[in-house]
Amino acid sequence: MVMTAPSLEVAYRAAFEDFSRQTKRVQSLAERQDGDQEAFESALIEMEKAHWAYKEARDAFMRWLLPDSAQAQSDGDPNYSGDIAAIAELLWQGAGRPSGTAEEDWHRAEAIIERAAAASCCA
Repeated sequence: MVMTAPSLEVAYRAAFEDFSRQTKRVQSLAERQDGDQEAFESALIEMEKAHWAYKEARDAFMRWLLPDSAQAQSDGDPNYSGDIAAIAELLWQGAGRPSGTAEEDWHRAEAIIERAAAASCCA
């Protein structure tokens, strides 16, 4: 299916709104004192899936708007260490900011990114 500029923009805006909703859900769960870790991790996965969808929609819209510069941006391997760090920090905050959990939080964040990536590629 060939996407037109209006449909690409609609997809981009919808993906942004979904990502925003999922982010607000994570923030809400992080602020709760009772801290249901399973619900929090599930929300993080959904947020990261929405983040991937948003980036894909953004990039598709950008390729249509700026085809030459977008191609240069899409070449090469993506680096997700910034995403992993952000998720790890959210995990740490959601757990009440305990000391000595950085490595465990990092590994859990990597697993969340991997699960979101697998779900995004095959959805």
